[in-house]
Amino acid sequence: MRLTFVITAIVVLVAPASGQGSGGVEGRVVAKRTLEPLVGVNIVIAGLNRGTATDIDGAFSISDLAEGAYPIVARFVGFKTETITTTVSAGATAVLNFEMEEDRLLLDELVVTGLGTSVERRKLSANVEVLHLREIETAPVMTVGQLLQGRVPGASVRMQSAQPGLGSVISFRGVKSVSADQTPAIYIDGVRVDNNSNTSLSLGGQRTSALSELLTSDIERIEIAMGGAASTLYGSEAANGVIQIFTKQGTPGQNRVVIRSEQGIDVPDTKFVQDTDFAYAEMVTDPSSAVFGQGSFLRDVFLRTGHFQNYYVGVSGGGDAATYNVSGRVQNSTGIQPSNESTIYALRSNVQSRLGRALNVGFSGSYVRSGFERLHAGNAIFDPYSTFGVGAALVLTGADTFDEALRLQLLPEVTEQVDRFTISAKARYEPSRLFKSGLTVGLDSRTSHQRVFLPIEYDAVSDRERGEIRRFDRDFLAMTVEYVGTISYPREGRIKSDLTFGVQGFREDSDYIQVVAQTFALPGTEDISQAGEVDVSETRSEVFNGGIFVREQVGFRDRLYADAGLRLDGSTSFGGDVGLQGYPSFGLAYTLSDNAVFQRWFGNTWSHMKLRISYGETGRFPKPFDRDVTFGGDSFRGESAPFFENPGNLDLKPERTRTVEGGFDAALLSDNIGIRLTAFSATTSDALFLVPEQPSTGRGLQLRNLGQIENKGIELGLDADVHWSKAVSLSLGLTYSWLRNEVTDIGDGPEFSVAGDGISAISRVAVGHPVGEWYASTPIDSNGDGLQDAFEYQFAGSTPYPTQFGSLSANLSVYRNLSLFATADWSLGARTADHTVWVSEIFGLERAVLPERFDTDGNSVGNYNTEGAGVFILQNGDFLKIREVSARYSLPSRVTKLLGLHSAVVFSSVRNLVTFVRQDLVDPELAGLSWAAALYNGGESTLELGGEQLHTLSPPRQIRFGFEIVF
Repeated sequence: MRLTFVITAIVVLVAPASGQGSGGVEGRVVAKRTLEPLVGVNIVIAGLNRGTATDIDGAFSISDLAEGAYPIVARFVGFKTETITTTVSAGATAVLNFEMEEDRLLLDELVVTGLGTSVERRKLSANVEVLHLREIETAPVMTVGQLLQGRVPGASVRMQSAQPGLGSVISFRGVKSVSADQTPAIYIDGVRVDNNSNTSLSLGGQRTSALSELLTSDIERIEIAMGGAASTLYGSEAANGVIQIFTKQGTPGQNRVVIRSEQGIDVPDTKFVQDTDFAYAEMVTDPSSAVFGQGSFLRDVFLRTGHFQNYYVGVSGGGDAATYNVSGRVQNSTGIQPSNESTIYALRSNVQSRLGRALNVGFSGSYVRSGFERLHAGNAIFDPYSTFGVGAALVLTGADTFDEALRLQLLPEVTEQVDRFTISAKARYEPSRLFKSGLTVGLDSRTSHQRVFLPIEYDAVSDRERGEIRRFDRDFLAMTVEYVGTISYPREGRIKSDLTFGVQGFREDSDYIQVVAQTFALPGTEDISQAGEVDVSETRSEVFNGGIFVREQVGFRDRLYADAGLRLDGSTSFGGDVGLQGYPSFGLAYTLSDNAVFQRWFGNTWSHMKLRISYGETGRFPKPFDRDVTFGGDSFRGESAPFFENPGNLDLKPERTRTVEGGFDAALLSDNIGIRLTAFSATTSDALFLVPEQPSTGRGLQLRNLGQIENKGIELGLDADVHWSKAVSLSLGLTYSWLRNEVTDIGDGPEFSVAGDGISAISRVAVGHPVGEWYASTPIDSNGDGLQDAFEYQFAGSTPYPTQFGSLSANLSVYRNLSLFATADWSLGARTADHTVWVSEIFGLERAVLPERFDTDGNSVGNYNTEGAGVFILQNGDFLKIREVSARYSLPSRVTKLLGLHSAVVFSSVRNLVTFVRQDLVDPELAGLSWAAALYNGGESTLELGGEQLHTLSPPRQIRFGFEIVF
């Protein structure tokens, strides 16, 4: 970071300097419909690598131009690109003004993801979703996961719980593998970053996520490619899609300072809270009981209203030669439970410089430090929220009162600290309009330290002896090198061509150290060195993935575009025994509305219509050492007994995902309605399954390329504008996604489970069923007398994850100063395993009504228990949530000028406002992490299907107020 800030300081000092030129251009840019000045429009001189951006009044100026004719291009998100050619004379300034038309389909928008270089969206044969600065700045969210929720068709985003540092569980277009997680590959300014969602010890099924540090403060744009058709060029780790994050850059002109302050409260969502009036019904109503009258103990004592505060300062500016953007942020939240405080410190800088006519260089860097406390979750021994909810708190602690039980349950201390540093350096060389190239070098370093301390006083509750400390350290370093070149020839005429080629390399180093220290001499000792028994384990890996790619795109009459590409990929996961893997792609895009016949027949209704179809392949390498034979040892009769830790398989090869997608982008009714529709089919072949070996071999489970998984779906995005007047307008948005997943082949291997409690409800893999379909004990009639007298395991016809989901949004704008926004998202088709039902059963509580059971003679023998009626712990997972309601008011320019400000905004918001469900036992949004998946994957839970809970607390209702001033 020091180097980045030194560079920033140098650039700030030299940025105002400029040479003397012969002439210049200046002007103003407004919206054609409203004549409103447009701020931040990119003004570029085509072919010269010169440009600027409009200020608050829509004005721009470019100086130091030699005499001659120049094509001046105005490009702005949401508007059609405009080009005006003007002549510059010596000693004079040419004046030209732009009136830009709105572009519903954003066909002129430049998109990087998909073709390896920046191209107009009209040329893309596969769909790439984009979140723009306006959406990001107005969203009342803090992380990228929250930002994607309900805004991107085809993206399933679910939270884990209300605790800090957990991040979101993100997946695109279904489950493509049962041996790896579903998280997309993530890039920040061209650098691939850590996207691991399990980076700590599991505390009741919940782990820290590397996604929680991806903050929205300085993001300018996010591009999302869902599947193989748009991800081929990103290699073997992009089968789950790609998220490209671009951070803010400075703009030429006057230096700007942004100050933002935000305050708020977090209010517990108690809709699904089972309080002590359920778990201890008799005791809280008995006047002689020590807990009489405390039927709402969780609501009144345990849960609380948390305080949130966030402060941000950013400085940006520069001149024609260089721009900069530097910012800092501090955030603190006390949480809605005890021991849930979190603090984040974040710094970011971005410097761009033009070195001569053809060369641009840029540096961006960020440092994020987060620290938080956490409680155990979903664990009947350690988690106070769960133990009170299932009636276990007094029994497990031996306490007589709720207060004493809570005091004991809060003795364990769980703390974690994360330091993350990401840096990117880019050079772009464009000597002519026929050739451009770029080099990106960067790294992402993430270090986390988690500490779980159980004091001696807690021995009465746990099964530890004289205290315990568990320490989990993870060091991760990813390094990226990428070169991409594009030859554009011919550029004029009916046929145009762009040939893109490049090479990428990614190295990931990871080091895990786990320490378990037990048996302390005295209370108050909290250091590992003071323990009587210390057990240490360490795991290290160094993996390099790299590839070369080439892609040709040909355009015919600026209407029909055809592209074909190939990537060759390799990895050190296989050593030198497996060669390069080839991933081809093909696509067609056709702007039908440019056809004269289409305009004559449909032009009055359909102003724009683009058709697209594409095919692409990508894949995933197995984890390091999966193909190697490794051994471990266990203590047995005083000796070390060896065993096969991993039996190894020299025939392993990567999983391969083939995606075909097609659809259209359309605008109708004078561009007031925009539609994006995509249908896709993705097939994963050579899917890696763990297969049991013969018991006599002692090899346990063997990883093999046996399976095939199919995902099919539809993604719809719709936007509509209603203009009541130039002063008042309403924008409406809708997304809808439908998904069908099916395992079509498991080779010669047996069916197997990947999640569940292993007793009553299991998430299973079988031919003809979706990955992880629930397989539960179900009451049956064994003798045909119409009475249920036995049970058997059956597929429940539902999955832990949704099969349909979408969102609705509305944005009301009044006089361009006041903006009111609301959004809701919904989900259908999932069922959630409520493990609280069978844990409550242990303590004599009936959380769910189980059916009556009979013997074979027709006599009632009471109700089923969860072992025989596990299907009844599967709760309906359908929900509708009013996710966000917000208001923003921009002070009029006459007021800000009087105050000496560039602009000023006040805002307020509420997130997680209301939840509508078909049952009141569990929050179906919460993903949870499976226990059986950890066993299936050798102790490391990688497959995250969600759909499992044990009295898990929902994310709070977040109420925020704040202001932002720019001067």
